[in-house]
Amino acid sequence: MIGWIALGVIVALVLLFIYLPVVAWILVGLVLLILALVLFVPIGADVGYVDKVFKLAVRIDGFALQLLPKKQKEEKPKEEKPKPKKEEPPKEEKPKEEKPKKKLSLNFTKEEIFELIKRAINGLGKFGKLTVRKFMLHFTAGGIDPYNTAMSLGYVNWALSTLAPICARKFKITCKPDVWTDANFIEEFPSVEFEISVTLRLIQVVRMALAVGWGVVVVLIKNKLRLRREAKLAKQNGTEPVVEKQSETTPDIEIQKEKSEERNDSHGE
Repeated sequence: MIGWIALGVIVALVLLFIYLPVVAWILVGLVLLILALVLFVPIGADVGYVDKVFKLAVRIDGFALQLLPKKQKEEKPKEEKPKPKKEEPPKEEKPKEEKPKKKLSLNFTKEEIFELIKRAINGLGKFGKLTVRKFMLHFTAGGIDPYNTAMSLGYVNWALSTLAPICARKFKITCKPDVWTDANFIEEFPSVEFEISVTLRLIQVVRMALAVGWGVVVVLIKNKLRLRREAKLAKQNGTEPVVEKQSETTPDIEIQKEKSEERNDSHGE
């Protein structure tokens, strides 16, 4: 259907150029003008995660449209009249066969996560600078094991200090970034809050999507090859491949407690 519509438009345009060239050139000029306006109109996005609430808004030439969280509409209670229920004979329900669900297993190392973020930043700034109007990042490392908490905080600080000069080169930052990290040895889990507001032209979206997508694909391919190598090596040695996955019977907190007790016992000896 779309092909026939496109063919009809092309035929009509050719006939216009033959019999009414002035009208045809006016129509082509209008289409190019509208396309240029659409591609070069400044658009932006406001993304954030604050107080355990994900926020998303789209801005087009200064006008903001909030997408998440959705505004709740006040619904008026409707008066429902009770309907007489008809007694139906019970139906025999056949047991449904549950099909095993395929789980997508992604086992990324810290280095692969860092490379993924780095490639995404390079891709975003490759074809024109994004304008960053606001940036906030608050990270608090937490966990039962003080050693793991301190290591997480150190790794995040190293990643931020490494990515900061890259962001300064790739982005046009018009605000003062609000970034701080901390450690809380009482909380069981880490916490993070962030807000970012960026502005760009629509023509940059296609170019940057290609660059970012290619960077993500490269990291995923490397991750898949690494997992295959580890599985092949484990098969040759007759052992199971090491997978950083939480056990179904033992929660993550208990695992951290066991590691902490083993470390304390080794220091006590």
